[in-house]
Amino acid sequence: MSNELEMKNGECRRFLEELEGVSAGGAGEVKPQTVLVAQMSNEARGHAAVCAECSGAVEDLAESRRALLPMSTPVAEAGPWFAARVMAAIRGKENEQEERSNGVWLGVRRLAPRLVALCTVVLLVGTTWAVQLRREDLTRRATLGSAESVFESVPAPLNDDVLVVGQGERP
Repeated sequence: MSNELEMKNGECRRFLEELEGVSAGGAGEVKPQTVLVAQMSNEARGHAAVCAECSGAVEDLAESRRALLPMSTPVAEAGPWFAARVMAAIRGKENEQEERSNGVWLGVRRLAPRLVALCTVVLLVGTTWAVQLRREDLTRRATLGSAESVFESVPAPLNDDVLVVGQGERP
């Protein structure tokens, strides 16, 4: 319509200004071209009958109002939990995408606590077994006596069989 407002003819300019001021009607109601023109002044009605461009502008206005009518119906207001549901849906989609891309690693993450528990049990059993073996070894050594021990409590006698050779003597 801005191009039409720039027309040189003053009557067309006044007609278009008056056409813009015509009410669109109640909610859910679109007025046909004849009703729109009937709401205008006598001069404007006479001009619409004579000028093809202005009558086309009336048709365009009626058609655009019909096209915009579905958007004029009020939209139901969002409930109090709308944002929470939307965010939950977004998180769900993100989790699905993450599972697709990291499927193997998610399985490892789920298995990790079980592996930790298994390692703890194995270490506990292994430590208990090693302590038990050490106790059995100590009791066996105590019963056999000091004769079979690796280290004797009596020091070994000095070996006198070593020949000391001085600097001047040669064997």
